[in-house]
Amino acid sequence: MATPSYLRLPIEPTEGFPQAFRLQLGARIYQFHLYVNAAEDVLRAAPADPVLDLPAAGAFLVLRVAREEPSGLVSLLRRKLVPGVEYRAGELSLTFPTMRVARQNLNGVGEFGSVVVGGVALR
Repeated sequence: MATPSYLRLPIEPTEGFPQAFRLQLGARIYQFHLYVNAAEDVLRAAPADPVLDLPAAGAFLVLRVAREEPSGLVSLLRRKLVPGVEYRAGELSLTFPTMRVARQNLNGVGEFGSVVVGGVALR
């Protein structure tokens, strides 16, 4: 089977996390939600690096994907994300090679060094 050609998801790390956006792929519209789940002790620790490389001990990025249907939203995926893994969500393939989130972008907006790269392809 051929490797899908991924389109870059419109993730804006400077907008902070949690973050949500809608995206039309083919004739369908999808809702994407990203948030960081981090243990309180991870957030309170004096960081040597203010940017979290995710996943990390006590912290990870979560993705939720739903397809919009006339009858309502159809949930396709809710997962902790790991770099290098291809996720299947209904007719979508997803990958997240880079997940670096600055502590200041957790519920905060601004340029603090966050970089989150995700790709999507129709299967």
